[in-house]
Amino acid sequence: MRWYKGNTHSHTVLCGHADSTPEAVAAWYHDHGYHFLILSEHNLFIDPDSVALPADKRADFILIPGEEVTGHQHIHTTSMNTRRFVPAHLPEGLTDENGDTIRETKRLILQSHVDSVRRAGGAPILNHPNWLSGIHAEDIRHVHRLHLFELYSGHPDVHNWGNELHASTEQKWDSLLSAGLLVYGVSSDDAHDFKKWSPEVTNPGRGWVMVRCDTLTPDAITHAMEHGDFYATNGVILSEVSREGMQYQVAIDTALTFRELDSPFVTGKKVSQGQPGFLIEFIGPGGQLLNKQETTRAAYELANAGAYVRCKLSYTRPNPDGGYEQFFAWTQPWFSDGRDTISDKDYLLE
Repeated sequence: MRWYKGNTHSHTVLCGHADSTPEAVAAWYHDHGYHFLILSEHNLFIDPDSVALPADKRADFILIPGEEVTGHQHIHTTSMNTRRFVPAHLPEGLTDENGDTIRETKRLILQSHVDSVRRAGGAPILNHPNWLSGIHAEDIRHVHRLHLFELYSGHPDVHNWGNELHASTEQKWDSLLSAGLLVYGVSSDDAHDFKKWSPEVTNPGRGWVMVRCDTLTPDAITHAMEHGDFYATNGVILSEVSREGMQYQVAIDTALTFRELDSPFVTGKKVSQGQPGFLIEFIGPGGQLLNKQETTRAAYELANAGAYVRCKLSYTRPNPDGGYEQFFAWTQPWFSDGRDTISDKDYLLE
């Protein structure tokens, strides 16, 4: 088992509002140490076999087929590891019990995306729930067979930390987990701009996942993510994520974290006040803070846990402007109620 670095959400010139070809986008991620990438174009399937990879391509870099299924009301869903185009439109002629036409509610749009992705043999990822009107936890809660959502998006117009329209994505995650759902958090770029560099544009290198599996193939990476064997990050790198017996153990790799944060591409959460250094927090139902330690290694006794425990690891550094910038890694929840003990067939469309 080893860790693979990947991005599940990126765009190319084929969408009409990005600046680089599929070949150039793939080359950027290859040259910056990623192991896998999804070219998730809006309502357009890009066959990885049609993309010429660098002549000096590493053996440990692959493209995973996919698409960004782009529906109405700002509902977008990555179809991960599908082998064909996935349509975004709702089935025609949907009616309720009274025979009235059903309007396109957010939950119906998302359920349609999820079902279409499942029929195509892939794994759906709800993208940027806090972009524009987005989608709220109450709507997501009623969607079936959705187990992945973007907890962090590197797109500067996505309000990961919340705004007047949305609770933060972490609050939404805890709401879904507290309601009994099996949902894992993803971090991605949603990159469009590879030629112009600025915190205000959609550059790559800002959010990614670290996936643990025994082989680098589209099926193995997808299976690991759907079963929660990965963590999300926008800069903090871990040396350990394990659940041994009744202990949830985590550790930060400080050398790799500082190397990532030396990158000109990463952007963190800007705050006016902060405490420089590392922090590890264990979080339970309702977003309750169970334990926090200013350290790079910690363990939580699961005998004290409720329905779930997840971990948030952060690094805070001062900025030249007098404020602070925070970077994170989010591990996937441990569940005490067995909701994650499901077989592969349970992910399939009924």
